[in-house]
Amino acid sequence: RINKKIKIMNYTSIKEIDSLQKWVKQAIKIKENPLKNKKLGKNKTLVMLFFNSSLRTRLSTQKAAINLGMNVMVMNFGSEGWTLEYEDGTIMNQGASEHIKEAAEVVSQYADIIAIRAFAGLVDKEKDNAETVMNGFLKHATVPILNMESATGHPLQSLADAITMEENKTKHRP
Repeated sequence: RINKKIKIMNYTSIKEIDSLQKWVKQAIKIKENPLKNKKLGKNKTLVMLFFNSSLRTRLSTQKAAINLGMNVMVMNFGSEGWTLEYEDGTIMNQGASEHIKEAAEVVSQYADIIAIRAFAGLVDKEKDNAETVMNGFLKHATVPILNMESATGHPLQSLADAITMEENKTKHRP
């Protein structure tokens, strides 16, 4: 378990960025030499949990972690047969493999960062807005959480869009 005195920094919303301009400049600098910071992630593990399939987000996040020297572990919920129970006090005698509380605690033991992709089901707006998966991991995990896309946001894409706009903005003439 992580020391309670250590502040866990999550990235679940673009609003959590202290200075978008600084992050964008730093990202552009990293893109110029993507392997320069390989020591940064040495002996660190990113666990990527996919509750929904992904191509670009999975590849780009995994590649970024590898470029930073991290180990990467991936789990695909649903397609690998894993399902979670989210309600407190639930008796685990049905189809769910684990309760989110235990799953978040176990994954935290193997991860330095947990990245989650669990976007909207588009059936029940109230349920989607509750962000059950993301909020469950935020509540029970003991390591930082990275939102790879949720029902109400896609902060990695938002940051990538800001980087693209900066790289392609028109230079003003004096």
